[in-house]
Amino acid sequence: MLQELEEMGIEMNNSIKQMHGGGELEGVTFLFTGTLPTLKRSEAEEMAEAKGGKILGGVSAKLNYLVVGEDAGSKLDKAKKLNTIKIISEAEFLKMIASENTGS
Repeated sequence: MLQELEEMGIEMNNSIKQMHGGGELEGVTFLFTGTLPTLKRSEAEEMAEAKGGKILGGVSAKLNYLVVGEDAGSKLDKAKKLNTIKIISEAEFLKMIASENTGS
């Protein structure tokens, strides 16, 4: 039966496929916190993912950018303590998204 399926064109090898086709932000991680001035968090996350970025659920050493809005709270405090995370505003994030070349 497996041979028949293979002859019909069914791929029998298990292969991992990329969900995103890459992008300028491929491999860059983001977390959004606080109330952003113009975007909903879900909109900002979709924008980052569309460029190949990855959204993390919390502050960790794997985080590249914390995008902060008003009332950022404990995530901002934790990111400052780690001292390896770039803390940016929504405006800086939008410039990064609009840029053709992020230099990363």
